[in-house]
Amino acid sequence: MGVPLTVTERMKGYVGFGETDPETGFRVGMQADTYFEHEVEIEMDDIDRFIAEPAHFAPMKGHVRCDKLGGLCPLVGSTYNMLVDAADPKTSYMFYRLPFIAPDGKRYTTLGHKTLRDDPGFDLWGDITTLEIRVFEGDIAGPDVSTPVLGPKVDWPVLPIAVGVIHIQVLDGIKSAMSFRSPGSDAAQLADAVKKFCTFYGLKLWDLFGKHHASGLSK
Repeated sequence: MGVPLTVTERMKGYVGFGETDPETGFRVGMQADTYFEHEVEIEMDDIDRFIAEPAHFAPMKGHVRCDKLGGLCPLVGSTYNMLVDAADPKTSYMFYRLPFIAPDGKRYTTLGHKTLRDDPGFDLWGDITTLEIRVFEGDIAGPDVSTPVLGPKVDWPVLPIAVGVIHIQVLDGIKSAMSFRSPGSDAAQLADAVKKFCTFYGLKLWDLFGKHHASGLSK
């Protein structure tokens, strides 16, 4: 077993019930005040394995919060995939699958993805902090986008009951960057694991957002 690494992430936004388009759902949800957030701890059990495997998979624990669904809802069996390569080499995805249980015992699943792609303008911050989500009744499989690594998008047995967008706010992003832990490891192992994570993350972002800008400047 390698060195573990955990990091906490909090995202906040709105969902629109009965909507089908996440951006529309966000606007409708904001007007209706149907606030939605998740707070998760991503648990990489072996940082070297996490980086080496193409799926970059880790389980998560935590909760979602949505008053429309009863308030604070604990996660059960949630998963995360970081920077999964798309068929288009200029695009990468981060996938979230968040099954949870409402206070009344009813089960739901949130599926979401971040799309990282170098579109015109400075969109890096928006891409890494913006998650489109769909909320389903029951236990629903992912992914919600097709990739060579994870396979085709799943045909959902039911339609989502709500869709929307949630974001990492600046202060929460700072807290997340300070939340790295390595259970059972010493300070040197933690520092090495964080260095490996940040190097992997940074190089992937450079491949997606930096290379062609740098080549343009050099001409």
